[in-house]
Amino acid sequence: MIRVASAVVTLLVVLGSTALPPAASDSPGSRDLPRAEAAFRVTRAMSMNDPTHNRGQVARQLRTFIRHTPRGATISIMSFYMASSITWPALKDAYQRGVDIRAIFYGGPTGKPLAGVSSGGVKLTELIRQGRARGRRGSWVVWTKNSARGRDGNTTMHAKVWQFSRVGRTRKVTMIGSYNNSDAADARAYSAMVTVALPRLYDKVQNVFQQSARDRKPPGNPQRRAAGAGWDAYFMPSLPITRANDPVLERLRSIPARPGTRMTISMYSWQGFRGAWLARKLARMVQAGARLTVVVGPDVDASVVRTLREAGARLEDGCWRTGHRSRPYAYTHDKEMTATWVDGAGTTQYAAWLGSDDWGNGSGGSQSDQVTIGLYSRWAHDRLLKLLAPQIAHEPDNLAHCDPLPSRVRAVLRS
Repeated sequence: MIRVASAVVTLLVVLGSTALPPAASDSPGSRDLPRAEAAFRVTRAMSMNDPTHNRGQVARQLRTFIRHTPRGATISIMSFYMASSITWPALKDAYQRGVDIRAIFYGGPTGKPLAGVSSGGVKLTELIRQGRARGRRGSWVVWTKNSARGRDGNTTMHAKVWQFSRVGRTRKVTMIGSYNNSDAADARAYSAMVTVALPRLYDKVQNVFQQSARDRKPPGNPQRRAAGAGWDAYFMPSLPITRANDPVLERLRSIPARPGTRMTISMYSWQGFRGAWLARKLARMVQAGARLTVVVGPDVDASVVRTLREAGARLEDGCWRTGHRSRPYAYTHDKEMTATWVDGAGTTQYAAWLGSDDWGNGSGGSQSDQVTIGLYSRWAHDRLLKLLAPQIAHEPDNLAHCDPLPSRVRAVLRS
């Protein structure tokens, strides 16, 4: 149960400054870039960490972008936690060559660094502290007390967003998805990120980023929406979440429930009254002729499984034994969906959604900080469907329960 308070206690760790950190600035002109950075461009991309065949893929992509971020540019990070031996050295080098780094991490109930799960965040905090002691400005770290833009209590800063004011010759690059940047996640969890260079999206995400840095709930419902040509995005928390304002239910209502509609979902957690109304809506769509495949993650409620199974959806196991003692399970950590349908004009439509929003009304869902992007193109649909294929093909499909998080990690996250 979330405790409603008239004031949210804010602990803003900005390493010596209590003022709100300034917004990210643009980087120097291309004439100031080293040759390798000047030649590098970012194109749309989508990658999946596959713990069984392609571990660390997203972390390596992040490392490439960080290495091509020039002096004077800004990297903005919103991440539940960060503990990657691939990403951290690149971040350290970037800071030392003059890149500004601004990060927001989940700091637990007390809003303090969580060394047990976010070692990279702790090291980044210390690196920036040392830089500020020498007069370096422009970088900061915030450890949120529970959610950043929501209420105090059993909530989290759960978003997974990386932004680069410049990468090589490309400005305003945004990565959004379900990937927690850590070696442990690389070893166990399927999770995807999409990369786009959309200036309007970059600016809208930055608005939410700056609001999140204040670590307090804004007036009214903190849910936000944004849209542009071929994309839209939503930002949680939603206080309250209702059938009228649920962006996922709105998405499903826009897709025709009839033969020819095909949907694929991979979902880590699907719970609560919100999860129930989404499951019932999808069940009605299947009963009307739509085809649905769901990769059932380790925290999907049995009632959701029952609703979808009885409607005739295809259910795939999202948790598998690996045979490794230290990491006995691989599992989907995705919160992803694809859909294709024929609209009223006879045109085939394609869409894909990636983000951090688990389909529930609890701490991993609508009451916590989340960012999800929708992309409306055949490229996005086909690419995500290809990345999800190994999960769909995994056997056996007995939907057996697994507890993927080590007890040490669970204890820190719940403390």
